[in-house]
Order: sequence, then C-alpha cells, then structure tokens
Amino acid sequence: MGDYFSFALLGYKLKSRARTFVIWSVISLCLFIMIIVMFSNLLSAGVPDIINDMMASMPGAVTGSASESQALNFKDFGVNFGVCMQIMLIVGCIFASYLGASAVVGNRGDNDINFVFSMPVSRVGAVLTSYTAQAVVLFCYNIVVMLVSLAVLYSNNKMNYLVKVFLAVAAFLLIEIIYLSISFMLSTFMNSGSQASSISAVVVTITVMFGLLGSLSKSLGIMKILSPYMYVSVFAIIAGESRLYLIGISAGILMAIVSLVVSCVRYDKIDLILD
Repeated sequence: MGDYFSFALLGYKLKSRARTFVIWSVISLCLFIMIIVMFSNLLSAGVPDIINDMMASMPGAVTGSASESQALNFKDFGVNFGVCMQIMLIVGCIFASYLGASAVVGNRGDNDINFVFSMPVSRVGAVLTSYTAQAVVLFCYNIVVMLVSLAVLYSNNKMNYLVKVFLAVAAFLLIEIIYLSISFMLSTFMNSGSQASSISAVVVTITVMFGLLGSLSKSLGIMKILSPYMYVSVFAIIAGESRLYLIGISAGILMAIVSLVVSCVRYDKIDLILD
C-alpha cells in the first residue's frame, strides 16, 4: 500500500489545506446566507414578481429548472431554496477546481517536494494521496454546507425537506468531484502554482457556458455533455421535479476516473525537480 498511498503525506496535505478550507467555508457560508436573506426579504416584502423578472433573464442551466425561469413560483419554499442551492453549486465548483488545480503543481516548484522525497512513496502514490486529500477537504466543505442548509430548514420549519437536502449535497459532491478531477489532471501539465486560480476559474466558466449554450439552443444541446454542472440538477432535487440522473452520474464518474488515470500517467512521466 505504501507504493500507492501514504498516510503521512495525507496528513501533511490536509494540514496545508486547513487555512484554505476555513477561508472558503466562511466566504461560501456568508454568500449562502446573503442569498437566502435577499430572497426571503424580497418575498416577505410582497414582490415575488421582482425575483421572477430577475430570474427570467437566466437560462434554466443557471437556475437548474427544466422549465422557463419566469414560470417558477418563488412563493414556494422548494423553488426559492432550490435556486439558492443551485447558485451556490457554482461556488462549490470553483472551490473544487481550485483544490484540483493547486494540488500537485506545488510539488514541482515548492519546498514540499523535499517532504515527498524524504518518504518511500512512488510518484503515483503521491498523486493518489494528494487527490485523496483534496477529496477529503471537499467532503468536509460540503458537510459545512449541509449543516447550514439544515439550519435554514429548521429556522423556516421545513424539516420535511431533510431528505432532499441530503440528496442535494450528495449531488454537490458528485459534481464538485468531477471538477476536482479535471482541474487535478490539468495541474499535472502546469509548472507554476500561480496558474491554479486562473485555471480553476476558466474551467468552471467555460463548462457552465457550454451548459448555457446547450440549454438555449436545441441544435447545441450536445454541448451539455461538456458541462458537468448540468449532469445533476440540484434545483430539481430540492423543488421536487422528476428527473433521471443515471446518465449524468455515470458520465461524471467515468470522467473523474479518466482524469485521475491521466493524472497518474502524466505525473509518473515527469521529473520531480525544482524549477
């Protein structure tokens, strides 16, 4: 097992991600609460039409709705909360992409390469251990999101949405793992850690745009395949819309596996030297 995994390296990687985890968690939760409060205030003020007009300009790929945005009933808690969760998914995807893009690129140019060289761990083992560390951080991040979501349910006396929230967070994690895997693969082709932030933002932006274009035109519908963001609709889970996710889930798992295999092969062929 030492050739493919190192608990010492795992602990080192998790410790190095602690600060990033805290910062992103705080920022995400503040944004989540802000979105919830904004929607709630608008609804309590008796102006749901304002929200409908605002969301009417957003394609269903953003809101997660299969129907037209203007047809959504924002007086319904499921619709309201579902859209908020769908928007927050983009934040989670950016975080996942950042974790992946900055996971192993530092090994080639920063001091932690000394840590790798000081242990009997193969390059493939270093890759798999680093990937596992990012996945653990992402899992903890989604636990925090789930706890805040449950707090929102409790404060609104909507605990009947409990199972839906669990399923939604599971969808969060699935989609974020895909973005983590893709960015992780790309990081093996980068030489500088400074590229991580830009790569993570570009990956999410481009794939979400593919999903938007695929939603706007039937002739471009095939572009949805290039958008992991579209594989599972968090909105549909919360709002109770009937959807079949097997194709999206299968495609996502396959994409994550292929990306990880490419990462291992690529990292095993490059020289671990200081630039």
